[in-house]
Amino acid sequence: MIIVKHSEKKDAPKLRKTTEKVLRLIDKFEYILTYEGTLDDYYKIEDEKADYLKGGIIVIQSPASLEHERIFRDILTQLHNYVTENNSGEVLGSRFTIAFGRDFRFEPDIVFISKGNKGILAEYEFSGTPDLIIEIISKTSRSYDLRIKRDIYKQYKVKEIYFVDYLEREVFIDVLEGCKYSSLTVKFGGSVRSKLLRGMDIVIK
Repeated sequence: MIIVKHSEKKDAPKLRKTTEKVLRLIDKFEYILTYEGTLDDYYKIEDEKADYLKGGIIVIQSPASLEHERIFRDILTQLHNYVTENNSGEVLGSRFTIAFGRDFRFEPDIVFISKGNKGILAEYEFSGTPDLIIEIISKTSRSYDLRIKRDIYKQYKVKEIYFVDYLEREVFIDVLEGCKYSSLTVKFGGSVRSKLLRGMDIVIK
């Protein structure tokens, strides 16, 4: 595998805009802790679910609820079983770091990395763009997930992005088709057919 090269010159205006957006909104988010720090500071955090955003912002989120963990377990199990049966890649859980270039570090709830992905899967992080990301939205993360993470995942061309909102009982889905994303919203109680994983229906209940 080879690492996906990040063009700082090409993406810099978008990334600066994203950082400014974070700084404007950061006080409105209900996290345990948000503070300034370097990438080295981020890597020293061992016992918390944390993100690093370009501009030196470290975000530590609230502990997960029981409902969050039940949904996480159900979806992770479905994806793991499908990927294992089809020998199609790796499914990883919420405490594994995803490195988007030099600018962002996230720990999504669930990621799928296909065998053909050109990123680098190391012991403690994946450098590159996962094929699929699933985030389970909580009360404290809703704005951050939908207004910050969603934009960044799209900037880095994640092929399928799911935001599972168990409070509103709906799922927001973004699918990369060519150079553009198509978006849809589905209600809980049914299944979602993945375009990336052929024959895979993700059941949300």
